[in-house]
Amino acid sequence: MKKVRMLFVDMLTAVSIVCTKKSMIRALVLFLEMTAGIALVCAGAALGIIAALGQTTSTGTSYAIAQALGIKVGNGLMILYGFFMLLQVAMLKKKFKPLFLIQIIPVVLHGWILNYFKYDFGPFLALNPQSYIQRFAVYAIGVVLISIGFCCTKASGFANYPPDTFCALFARRRNMQFGTAKLIVDFCYVGATLLLCVLFGLDFGIVREGTVIFAVANGVLINLFLPHIEKMFAAAENMCGVKKTFV
Repeated sequence: MKKVRMLFVDMLTAVSIVCTKKSMIRALVLFLEMTAGIALVCAGAALGIIAALGQTTSTGTSYAIAQALGIKVGNGLMILYGFFMLLQVAMLKKKFKPLFLIQIIPVVLHGWILNYFKYDFGPFLALNPQSYIQRFAVYAIGVVLISIGFCCTKASGFANYPPDTFCALFARRRNMQFGTAKLIVDFCYVGATLLLCVLFGLDFGIVREGTVIFAVANGVLINLFLPHIEKMFAAAENMCGVKKTFV
């Protein structure tokens, strides 16, 4: 219980640090932008699970963890991303600052919202695609939503996901590009998913053609959507008195 209280205090400290550097209005606007992005990502991930054509790399691992432990997929994602927080602590040691704990906010939101779309959202529960074309259409919509949602979270600049922060740290330590580090982590996701499938007798359908399609299409869609979303967010932020310049 003491450790929980200490963690809560550290999280409040992290939030207070952000709020002293940015106005409360700015923090609220960026938080809402990030939350909108997370909601889109979660909706897309839930559609990907419904389509059953293979999950995205991180969602696939989260789904495998959930299946292995008998928990909800959003909770599996919290466990997975929590592991990346521990990796950051191990890498930074005393250099790990309370401010970094703000990464927990998007993780918890992501887990809760993903669980809602997967297990409680009526329109998604009613979806039952039968033919391959129907399933592919559901999956394609999911991929687009995930890409747009990722652009929203990135453009908001409120907080990074733990895997992204880990990739940045790992790339700096190994003197490599961020994209290379992220690619390594994606391969680790796939390997971990397949290992969990073997150990717990899970359906290997978690990794299918959809996983490859997403890996190829996601980058293209992000490059397509990101400039427009950055401009849209910049306009909204300027209306709220929050100035941000994108390079």
